[in-house]
Amino acid sequence: VMTFDGTRADYYSSGEYWIVKSDSLWIQGRYVPTDFTNGLAVTKTIAIGGPVLKGNKLIIAPTYTTWNNARVLTGFPSTFERPHLLHMAYDNVGALVDEAQDASKKHVVHVKIFDETPEGIMVQVNRWLQSKGNEYINVKITMRSQPGQDGHCGNFNGDLYDDDRMQVRKRIGTGGVAQAQLLFKTKTPITTADRPDINNCPTATLNAAKADCKARFGGKSPPMACLTDYCFASKEVALDE
Repeated sequence: VMTFDGTRADYYSSGEYWIVKSDSLWIQGRYVPTDFTNGLAVTKTIAIGGPVLKGNKLIIAPTYTTWNNARVLTGFPSTFERPHLLHMAYDNVGALVDEAQDASKKHVVHVKIFDETPEGIMVQVNRWLQSKGNEYINVKITMRSQPGQDGHCGNFNGDLYDDDRMQVRKRIGTGGVAQAQLLFKTKTPITTADRPDINNCPTATLNAAKADCKARFGGKSPPMACLTDYCFASKEVALDE
């Protein structure tokens, strides 16, 4: 995650989390691992709601979009609109959120939420569909700071240092979105049985773990098992030294 104030923060645990939570806007993300990420969770789906959408709910996943549980944007390209609330388009237009991806295979959902500002709240969702069963999304949010704002994208107060993962978790909690506030129908377990939550690993330790585990085992993503052992057991255990 790159926060609004410019801090890089890594969240690798499964579950549903607040991406943006303000007095009027709610954006939640469902993080789930794929085969390609060695057990590290990626963003699989986002849910958008809150007073700004007047009780309506938008879900964007790699392979579908729903508005109040009804499928929309079913064609490619296609558009969907609700006057005075939002406009959406699904096409192959727009810059890549992750520049490492193949620009020739872009599937992009553009959302403009009308929030009484001239530019609105802009959400760009890049879908990656090349590997069946391993689909995921990248998300870019462009908006003004709002009252009561926090979440994995930070509190947007101009201070990049308080967007560190450990500080964010102190403010918004460590258990993900509470059931009573969940925009998704079900809640995903954060950890597997008898394993610690990697999101509780101090930032400096996790950064060292990523570098050492990737060097030891190779691949695009370091194995979750190595990161977890490095953070909560020891470097020697993690690297099998």
